[in-house]
Amino acid sequence: MSAKASIGKVLSVNQGADVIRAGKTIRLREGMEVVSGDTISTNKSGLVQLLFADQTKIAVGPNARMVLDVSMLRGNRKAKNFTVQALGGSFRFISGKSRKRAYSIKTPSATMAVRGTTFDMWITSGNQSAMLVIEGTVQMCGRSGSCRSASRQCSLFATSPGGRVGRPIDQSQYDKALQGGFPFQSSQKDLLPPFQVGGEGCSDRTALAPRIERDGAEPEKTKRAEAEVQSEPETTAREQTEPPDRASASADAGLGPASRSGVSSTGGVSVSAGVSGGSGLRATASAGGVTATAGW
Repeated sequence: MSAKASIGKVLSVNQGADVIRAGKTIRLREGMEVVSGDTISTNKSGLVQLLFADQTKIAVGPNARMVLDVSMLRGNRKAKNFTVQALGGSFRFISGKSRKRAYSIKTPSATMAVRGTTFDMWITSGNQSAMLVIEGTVQMCGRSGSCRSASRQCSLFATSPGGRVGRPIDQSQYDKALQGGFPFQSSQKDLLPPFQVGGEGCSDRTALAPRIERDGAEPEKTKRAEAEVQSEPETTAREQTEPPDRASASADAGLGPASRSGVSSTGGVSVSAGVSGGSGLRATASAGGVTATAGW
């Protein structure tokens, strides 16, 4: 059997990163080629920056794990299929020259369709994923079939325990999520220039962070749209496109007046659907050396 063809290479690696290939664990090194089927993993000090044949770029942060499933078209300049399974940790994804529909990012709790963009991800546990859009458009769908599209810079979405997709409930929770779950927003000093974004990123006080509105202030049009999504079968969902000048705080319609979906954390990111009276569950997860507490 012939060896698999290269789909990209390691541009830079910090100590503490491995690749699992054909059942063997190999220490990653600068210049090493990667192939489809590789599992890339890092420890608390690891950082890997990958450049693929179609010019897609992925930075893999500390305590992260992902699986590559990529097939190239003839000529090896564009991908027929570019699927990344992000299983835990923090990542930066910058799409390349392949067709938009070739890209698919999967996590244990969400699927993201890329429309030509740059975005960061944080996966804290088997049922919680978050994304931060830096440029372009991304659609995020939860396990329930709920989908949200983001095209505004610094928009943050995350999955709830119920499998839906929501936003931070207020500005303070947005800021906590950035600080706890998105290390490339806090500092880009370890990233190569092609992986860096302009300015100070979304963590800068002057960045365009979402304006948060109370549930009661949402227009009826938005409430109807959310109800339509909830009523559709789990295998399908009506895409909800983010308006350019507002941000909804609610993702779970029909849960009652006390319902909230957002980001609430202690040094991390979590999404919760609130229950009247404050009763509910609590769970913890670690990623990138940070412990996140999800509770409501």
